[in-house]
Amino acid sequence: MFLIHHGVTDWHRDGKLLGRRDVPMNDAGRAQADRIANWLDGVGIAEVIASPLQRAVQTAEIIGKHVGIDLARDHRLIDLHLGQWEGKNPQEVLESDAYQQFLANPMSSSAPAGESFHEVKTRAVAAVEQALEDNPAGSAVAVVTHSRVIRVLLTHYMAAPPATYHCLRIHPGTVSVLAFSHDSQRPRVLALNWAASLSELLGRTEQPV
Repeated sequence: MFLIHHGVTDWHRDGKLLGRRDVPMNDAGRAQADRIANWLDGVGIAEVIASPLQRAVQTAEIIGKHVGIDLARDHRLIDLHLGQWEGKNPQEVLESDAYQQFLANPMSSSAPAGESFHEVKTRAVAAVEQALEDNPAGSAVAVVTHSRVIRVLLTHYMAAPPATYHCLRIHPGTVSVLAFSHDSQRPRVLALNWAASLSELLGRTEQPV
């Protein structure tokens, strides 16, 4: 399973928290999506599934066109609802009392008027498990979603403590890969935050919250 973080947007560039705001990719994001599509050439992608937000859909459409598959939208892959934090500069959020609670207990705390990680994990894991059931064993599935969703999925499948979420950084235009097996309870992590270049990986476009 290829967990793909959609391409970058102007809000990443401007340092704004997206959450559920439906912000499209910019030209740099489309270039990232093109590179991912080229990486996946020859892998034998069986299904392309995307969050319904347009930055994810745009990325998935580029990939789907390249591999010859129509994308499927799954609302369960939508980004974490950041409530009152959406549209703010991350520094404003990081200094708030609500964020300190979020750091201490990410599974039950949430942004004001937002969504908890427990809710994200429940819906995102269900989407992944359905994709595994819907495709034959050994199939390659591309899931285009958001950094926060990928981080929650990775901590879940690695059986890592929830607070591990805050240690992960998943940049726009990157790919993380999980290999599922019938004879193992946990998938193997084959790649994490795979990017086209080291300079992109070290860039400051991933949102810390």
